[in-house]
Amino acid sequence: MKPVGQEMAAGEAVAGTAATAAARTGGPARPGEGGAARPPPAAARTGGPARPGEGETILWQGRPAMLTRKLLELIGFLLLLGLLSWFALELIRPHLAGSAFAGQPTAGAVPLVLGMVLGMMLIIALPVWLRSSARARARYMLTNRRALVWLGDRIVGEALLFGADMRASGNEVSFEASRMVLSWRLKDEGADRLRFEQIPDALAVAALAEEHGARWLDRPETPPGNGPDA
Repeated sequence: MKPVGQEMAAGEAVAGTAATAAARTGGPARPGEGGAARPPPAAARTGGPARPGEGETILWQGRPAMLTRKLLELIGFLLLLGLLSWFALELIRPHLAGSAFAGQPTAGAVPLVLGMVLGMMLIIALPVWLRSSARARARYMLTNRRALVWLGDRIVGEALLFGADMRASGNEVSFEASRMVLSWRLKDEGADRLRFEQIPDALAVAALAEEHGARWLDRPETPPGNGPDA
């Protein structure tokens, strides 16, 4: 049996250890934790792309020249809406006259039918319009580290240049990287790629990206000059 003085000293030592662990971790110590630090919050680990900061230099900025493309997409959009409306009305027109399946319609059924047609048009057409509008309003930025796509004051597309596969044509540069952030409004069928679309100096922009770590695939026979202003 231990003397009372030894038991009190042991109890104070245990209490001191627990207080030290609580001070290090910001709360009561748990078994097995000791002085281990807490992990960062989930929001800090999964935040969106950061704005260009210290050590990151903006090499080029531009916007897509999409006026002609937007007009063509708008015409196709209106034609699609008209075709869908005609098809939906043709499907429901026999039921408006009465049928064994739908019964005899009343005046109150007309707003319901029109609402269903309008809802179907919105479900199909709204995503198309949002994608087209976002691409027309996008702003492109190339830094010494990343290719970025801005929409307003937010970054909706990011690709790290170092090790990225890059393709370029006369008016487009695309990047395919292992570490990439891409909004659904910028995605197309197939592999995800960050695209600088409808830009007049695409080959010069690609040359800048290659200088900072991008791998230029399918390089044209005549390489561009020394930069976007060449």
